[in-house]
Amino acid sequence: MTFAEISRLPDASVSEVSVQDDIHQIASIGGGGLEFLPFYNYGLGPALTDWSIYGFGTDAFKKLFHAALKTSASLNLTFDFALGPNQGSGVPSVVETPGLAKQLVYGNATIQSGATFRGELPEPNLGFNQFPGFMNPLELWGSNELVAVVAGRIVIENLLSGNHYVSVLEENSLINLTNITNEGTLTWTAPEGNETWIIFSIYERYTNQRSCVSIANATTALGNGSWMVDHWSARGAKLTTDFWDQQILSDASIAALMRDAGGYAWEDSMEMQAAVPWTSDLIVRFNERHGYDITPYLPLLFHATNSWNMLMPPYNITYTLGEYMTDGGPYVEDYKAVLTQGYLDYVEHYNEWASSKGVQSSNQPAYNLPIDMAEAVSHVQVPELESLGFKEDIDLYRQFTGPAHLAGRNIISTEVGAVSVGAYKLTIPKLKTLFDQSYAAGVNTMVVHGYAYGGQYYNTTWPGYTPFQYQYTEMWNHRQPAWRHMDELFTYSARNSVIMRSGVPKVDLAFYYFENPWKFAKIYPSSEMNKYGEQEKGYTFEYLSATNLISEEAVVIDGVLAPEGPAFQALIIYNQTQITPSVSAELLQFAKNRLPIYIVGAIPNTTVGATGQQEVSKNINKLLGYSTVRVVDIESFSASILAADGVPARTQVDAASDASGLYTFWTSDVDSHTEYVYLYNQGISAVFNVTFSVGVDLVPYILDAWTGSQRPWALFGRKCTAVNMTIDLRANQTMIIAFVGDHQKRFSRHIADHSPDVKSVHYTKDGGLEAFVAGNSSAWVTLNNGTDVILPEGSLPLPSITTLDSWNLTVESHGPYLNGSSFEANITTIDVGMLDHLVPWTRIPQIEHVSGIGTYRTQFYTKTDEATALLVNFGPVLHTMKAWLNGKQVLAIDSTHPVVDVSDLVVSGSNIMEIEITTSLFNAVKANIDRIMSIGHGPNLPSLYTDAEWEEFGLVGPVELKAFRRVSI
Repeated sequence: MTFAEISRLPDASVSEVSVQDDIHQIASIGGGGLEFLPFYNYGLGPALTDWSIYGFGTDAFKKLFHAALKTSASLNLTFDFALGPNQGSGVPSVVETPGLAKQLVYGNATIQSGATFRGELPEPNLGFNQFPGFMNPLELWGSNELVAVVAGRIVIENLLSGNHYVSVLEENSLINLTNITNEGTLTWTAPEGNETWIIFSIYERYTNQRSCVSIANATTALGNGSWMVDHWSARGAKLTTDFWDQQILSDASIAALMRDAGGYAWEDSMEMQAAVPWTSDLIVRFNERHGYDITPYLPLLFHATNSWNMLMPPYNITYTLGEYMTDGGPYVEDYKAVLTQGYLDYVEHYNEWASSKGVQSSNQPAYNLPIDMAEAVSHVQVPELESLGFKEDIDLYRQFTGPAHLAGRNIISTEVGAVSVGAYKLTIPKLKTLFDQSYAAGVNTMVVHGYAYGGQYYNTTWPGYTPFQYQYTEMWNHRQPAWRHMDELFTYSARNSVIMRSGVPKVDLAFYYFENPWKFAKIYPSSEMNKYGEQEKGYTFEYLSATNLISEEAVVIDGVLAPEGPAFQALIIYNQTQITPSVSAELLQFAKNRLPIYIVGAIPNTTVGATGQQEVSKNINKLLGYSTVRVVDIESFSASILAADGVPARTQVDAASDASGLYTFWTSDVDSHTEYVYLYNQGISAVFNVTFSVGVDLVPYILDAWTGSQRPWALFGRKCTAVNMTIDLRANQTMIIAFVGDHQKRFSRHIADHSPDVKSVHYTKDGGLEAFVAGNSSAWVTLNNGTDVILPEGSLPLPSITTLDSWNLTVESHGPYLNGSSFEANITTIDVGMLDHLVPWTRIPQIEHVSGIGTYRTQFYTKTDEATALLVNFGPVLHTMKAWLNGKQVLAIDSTHPVVDVSDLVVSGSNIMEIEITTSLFNAVKANIDRIMSIGHGPNLPSLYTDAEWEEFGLVGPVELKAFRRVSI
């Protein structure tokens, strides 16, 4: 369920044995699979080897691909693979081959009213704005094919900022002159008056953007790099799959292995540039979809919202219509709808092809480019987001998972762990938090960014091959000191994933969200609403777009939206102004079937695109007359309104609790008659009083994702069809509760309340009840039938809280060899000796700037027996920690709540405890910043290291032992 990205593979010249060893390393820590991505230095070059020999699709590549696939199959690992080098967006091709990416560009000329333009059409301006750095530039050679000639009258031109202008055109003046052009020439007289007219000659051309650089003077397509394919039609996808069929899968042994071990054919987020994204038949498709000709409005498409991530317009003058300054207006919206449809054709071709090969298609759909992400998500077989692009924001994750859950996608993955803080700096607790945020939104498969190739490579020193030139975390592989501890995190992750995939996700509320194109933005201001107790009510919510609401899954039965799926209890239209005619009609059907609909703030009474306003106005006016539809102003809207109206929340939190950071996610498994609830506390440590709406025959179990234990929970209350539980969660701690049928009534007797000195209550192995009691004073518990039970005083003194201060420390230091020539770590042992108190390594002479593994050893004495429980609190876990008591390993330690019951391991008398901690490699890299390089270069941004403080690691404690009385109830 947890995959490692072996995506940082330099090229096909690398050692086959090293790649196979990397795959064994992934298996050794419990990875469920790997993602095979030939990196080729992010596609940017330069090539240190001959990529006509070692490039994507070469014989050397096929040999390496076969070896990796075969090794994965032998280890029972799932093998995902990128569809191309770098990020999978392109493949080697003969230049200007149909199916490669295209764009629109233009040239223009101005004339005055009454004047005549006569002569050659303006040549296209190829000097449009491009994004340097992380994307290859668009190469400016190649042919231009005339698409249209359009003229329009300029109303006004305004300076926006810098050298960026906006020029407003008169809509009614736009005229298509294409039919009167003659072999690239035009004769046309502007209408009389006293205005300025502009003539646009608009051309289609290949973007000529490489997804991977070439070698110098390449003589073959394989050596000439890879070119971005057309993402706005099936032609681009077919160009890629034809390459695979002819160049790679023609090897029968590879094809057979793929059916056995293959998982997903994968593409990363699109990092493509274009003046205007285009495909050859877009005008025809546009006219068929919208019923009017887009040609006169083509100049409006050169708008910032059609650029990569909507960062800037392609030209320094943006042409628009007067009332559509910011978004380009309805014609641009209609263009984006057609572009999205082309992208869906692209996606569907991959789905069909992948299925025919025995795998599935996965990609990070749509975002960054001007198409509807929410619609695309529902078409991808295995949709994937990424923690980097989604800003580590659970609310943004929900904009992705909502469409996926509605469409019944039972696997949603995330590329998790990329952070722009410098390589080797990400800590394991931070990586765990990224996992937990994803699970809180219903993402159920972690693809860990990113396992870097572990073998030797050209001009690369310790700590080894480091993609992105040290700018991004994280390089998880066996070079990391923590690698031998990551089995516990991967197992923790896998157990969470199993639960997330069990049953069907259930979500309380759906928020309608229209944004064309989709962009990273908060829609529902949950941080503000927390002041009114919104999160504390416990409502969960996700987002659905216009296209999601007209999908075949979006049916309302008995007032519930998608009852066989997420079963949304209400639809909230929160300050949204636009809606499509088809959705406005669908809302009427929802209201007829008694779905509660809340229109908060603005009423969505404006059509999307250039047509359908009359239908939208008619439908919305009719909608407002339904009793199930409620219009509320933003200031008045709160979860209390939902509760008062009888809209249920599956999980409710007592308003007395500070639950602003508490997230829950619910899945329902009808087959096993089990309800699963995942809880994540992103806020401060707190005790929550939580009520769960579950059947009367279900009892709670705690599923410990760290240890794998499944324990019936003994402390809860029941009221009709609800279970109430008091839940203590530390900051960033998670919990999984399973509500399971108790058909034999084994757990009908449980505890409803207890005195403060009762640490915990639980069931014993034989089904009895037991309490851990602090001190020897009498205590009490209240049974679920209302009976108070007095727990007797203790007769023997309990050991007092013991703080273990004195430790012997030995450190395994990881760093470079003095000559700096080897990529292997120089591992040396430093005997630090006895510490009389615990502090971070930065405060210990000899190891202030060391990275590696520390072994702490101490001896303590205690008295214990079967009537005593002993818990150890290890103190803060700064990276990873494992512990042994008397030679036996302590159960996996939850880094957010590092308290473990060691009663079965402790003995009366002398005990030996050993704790092993690890660090990241950050301090060692910082200490050697001038001596390290990858592919011949040091860090792109050395300030990420030189300006940063030394990271604190080590066992910092206090490590405390605390004893409790075991008392049978």
